Amino acid sequence: CCGSSCRLPQSKAIGKEEMREMDPDGVLIVDGEKNIRLTLSKYLRNLNLKTDTALNGEEALAKLEQHSYALILLDLKLPGMDGMDVLRTVRERWPAVQAIVVTAHGTIELAVEAMKLGAVDFIQKPFTPEEIQKAVT
Repeated sequence: CCGSSCRLPQSKAIGKEEMREMDPDGVLIVDGEKNIRLTLSKYLRNLNLKTDTALNGEEALAKLEQHSYALILLDLKLPGMDGMDVLRTVRERWPAVQAIVVTAHGTIELAVEAMKLGAVDFIQKPFTPEEIQKAVT
């Protein structure tokens, strides 16, 4: 992909106020790497956003059954169910949930596929706190 962040034009990132209105439970972070989940969670909490985490796609879908989220930060490479399958399921079952793909395995083709499945942004790892902030605010 081109640079540290693949952004397609017209990204529909949502602001904190809109996120709170959509759902008080905030952001679900889905990543197989514990350090990424912890880093993103801590950073988003510093932005006064509520966070929850899931290790894999199955856990993420189970949490979506139990709670509402305004936004999902989703890795594509997950243990078990892959991130594109999770994104596809989220679009079918919870179409109001915004999704941002955050992955080290990004290509232009994957970015386009993710956007077609409804992702509002595609961020390549390693990412900066500023890139995450820009995507969620």
